Amino acid sequence: MPQLQDPGATAARDLAEEPVAYVDLAAIEHNLAVVKGRLAPGTKVLAAVKADAYGHGLVPVARRLERAGVAWFGVATPGEALALREAGVEAGVLLLGPVRSPELITRLADARVALTLTDHAALERYAAADLPRPLELQIDVDTGMSRLGLPAAATPALALAVARHPKLRLGGVWTHFTDSDDPDPSTTRRQLEAFEAALAGLARAGVEVPLRHAANSAATIAYPEAHYDMVRAGIVLYGHHGSDWVARQEPRVRPAMRLEAPVTFVKRVAAGTPVSYGALWRAPRDTTLATVRIGYADGYPRQLTGRGWVSLRGQRCDVVGRVCMDQLMIDVGHLDGVEPGERVVLWGEGGPDAEALARSFGTVSYELLSGLGPRVPRVYLG
Repeated sequence: MPQLQDPGATAARDLAEEPVAYVDLAAIEHNLAVVKGRLAPGTKVLAAVKADAYGHGLVPVARRLERAGVAWFGVATPGEALALREAGVEAGVLLLGPVRSPELITRLADARVALTLTDHAALERYAAADLPRPLELQIDVDTGMSRLGLPAAATPALALAVARHPKLRLGGVWTHFTDSDDPDPSTTRRQLEAFEAALAGLARAGVEVPLRHAANSAATIAYPEAHYDMVRAGIVLYGHHGSDWVARQEPRVRPAMRLEAPVTFVKRVAAGTPVSYGALWRAPRDTTLATVRIGYADGYPRQLTGRGWVSLRGQRCDVVGRVCMDQLMIDVGHLDGVEPGERVVLWGEGGPDAEALARSFGTVSYELLSGLGPRVPRVYLG
């Protein structure tokens, strides 16, 4: 039976009048099984559930994945980490970035959240905090992303410094690939070599590393040598790949989200009639337009103006005119008798592919999915 993400908040809403994102939890669990099938026995999975589980819903997705055997969850903000613990999630939680607030460090330590260690300054902040229990730290080795972390050569000294603090514990060492979804392996190979150098330096220094991880979704599929002790599966769990090259290597995953919205108004227009802001589109012939209750405030990008399409009755209908804040218009002149209340599929099963839509305006499915706003209720299936 379908379940709402927040039944109390949506009890007064008639979902027939709303855009709705249907999230297939069974598809997410299936995708996890596909990932696990590519791993050696004993290799763990960290599920990336940052950005509200890529728009699919942080807590419902995490609960389902924990029951399916995920060992760790990766989050981007302290709030996401604490929300998982408040929801009763017991698996490991890794915050994939540094924290500055002493009070927040204390709360995260008390919640058994592992923190990313990026440099010696972060180490001193963590060590100076009031820690109610030992704080697990995982070192981020910068092998080419240039976003967070420290060079491979500096990793052993930082790890040894962790060992000198009685309330700090080294839980792991990790890195992040910049373009493991690219058919050219040269950059990923260089990053792997740098990570191996960091691990070798740690071994020479006598540092025991409980958990080594490097592979994101693409590397989980394309680079088995990068699996180490754990892989970090993100977009692949939600049924997407990030590139056609990766998709060809693992076609079994299923998109987990279907976005629908209702037709609210239908009208005939004459040839030459301007439509929406700026009159960017004028009807090339006499036709019928349908207005759909969804817009860029909901996360349907304005950049899909002139590019997007939806499925109505299984037929393609182009988005015409500028996408508005709360509504968009589609050309339904090739369909008979379209009426308000009919529902269109904006992406997902029975409609456009989210990856193809994203590519049409120069972005990625990650942005499209994670940009879906809180005004759109999530309904859980499977």
